[in-house]
Parts: sequence; structure tokens; C-alpha cells
Amino acid sequence: MAKVNNMDDFKNITSNITSFSHAYLFNVNSLEVAYPYVKEFAKSIILGHNYDINDDISYQIDNDEFDDLYIINPETIGINTEEINKLMVYMETKSLRNNGKRVYIIYGFERLSDVVSNKILKFLEEPSENIYALLITENFEKILPTIVSRCQKIDLTFPLNSFDNNKVELLKRFIDDLVQKKNQMIAYEYDYFASVINNRIELYNYFEILEKIFRETINDIYGYNADNIYICGCLFNYNKKTLINVLNITNKLKCLIKGNINLNLLIDRYIIEITEELGLCKR
Repeated sequence: MAKVNNMDDFKNITSNITSFSHAYLFNVNSLEVAYPYVKEFAKSIILGHNYDINDDISYQIDNDEFDDLYIINPETIGINTEEINKLMVYMETKSLRNNGKRVYIIYGFERLSDVVSNKILKFLEEPSENIYALLITENFEKILPTIVSRCQKIDLTFPLNSFDNNKVELLKRFIDDLVQKKNQMIAYEYDYFASVINNRIELYNYFEILEKIFRETINDIYGYNADNIYICGCLFNYNKKTLINVLNITNKLKCLIKGNINLNLLIDRYIIEITEELGLCKR
């Protein structure tokens, strides 16, 4: 597998592609970590490698608002007859943009039933013009050989114990902001989650970082050989029991993200619960 440490690594790997195949099969070691990388690949197909010049469409893709990008994640939305029928219609519909390219992404492709996989196989066998498939799997061996034979395979492995530094710093500011407002009425800090509030995989990644920050902070305070990378100094005045409770709250709500819970309500609940645990709610 090609090792990918950051987005620049990924762009270097994919920048040499001059003509895109109609279908790609990404074999990865983490769906959550792969998510933003695969969306970058979709940008390259839709806009070309110099897609940064079109900030508007890039923004829409980043926020899952672009009509020519269709994303399915079996773990979060499930795959039922209605969802497959919607995908079939999408595959047969041309872009409204002049010569526009349409991309559909299916995460966790190995989780689809053989019946559903065979329906998608028909489109891979007779691809429509300007329709591209990006299929992502963590278990390549479970993919039907007939699917594999019709896709370009890309193997990627990501470091699973590190996170995007920008996201880490953003979420440390989120924690610091809550703590610094302890003498005021707590304002719900939606700005910190605004870019991912409708994206379950990305929001799950944010909660993984929050969990890591609290865990590393506890370890650093109590001498458990922390990495000293993700610690948040504003938490040093809290006792161990409180921090462990906050860690447990974070872990519990992280697990709910992959269910059908409303994500706005989940963020509400999370901020309320951790501010109450930290004794920050002054109303």
C-alpha cells in the first residue's frame, strides 16, 4: 500500500493521473481517515487537478452540497431499496453543467449485499459517459471479483494514531473557549462544527480528536507517558474524576454519531453535558 501521511502526499500520488478511469476501488485501512482524501480525488475528476481555482464548487463538495457528487455510507444511512433506486437514477442522469462530470462514492463497499453489488456491477460494465464511481473498502478480499476487474485499484494506508494538526488546534480552541466563558452564560459553539455538521464520518473524526485530547490531558497530568501532542492546558485545573467523566461523555456521544440521531441535537447535547460536568453552566 502507498503510505499517506497528509493531503500533499495524496496529491503527489494522484497528480500523475492524466485520464481518469470510469471506476476506482480504494483499498484503505480506515474509512473515516480516507473520507476527505477520496473527496479530494472526486474534486480532481470533476474540476481537474487545478481545482483550487474554483473555490465555489470546492466549497460545495467539501460541504456535501454539490449536485454532481453523490455519497453513500452504508454504516450511517444503510442501503435499502429506496436508496439504491435513487443511486440508479443518479447514475443515469447527466450533469446540468455543460460537459459536467458526475461522481458517486460508496464507502464500506464490502458491506453491500451481493444483490446490491450486482446492480452496481451493471453500471460498471456499461458505464455512462461522464459518470465516475469511487468505491472504498477496508476489506478488499470481500469484494466480488467481477467488481474488482472493472475498477482501477488504489491501495492507501494512513497513520491511524495521528490527526490533522489544523483540526487538533481547532478543537483545542473549542475546549479553551468553553472554559474561558465559565463566568458567562455558555454560548453554543456551532462554528467549530459548522463545516462537518451534516457529515457523519467527518464529525466522527472530530469526536475522535476530542477523545484523544481529553485522554492525553489526563495522561499528562497523572504521568501516564502521554504523547504530549494533544494536551489542552486549560483543563489542568480539573480533577481526574471530572476529566474521566468528560472523556466518557465524549466517547458515548461519538458512538451515537453513526446512528440516526440528529447531529444538531447531538452537538447541543454534547456541549450541555460537558459544560455541566466542568461546572461551566452559569445561567
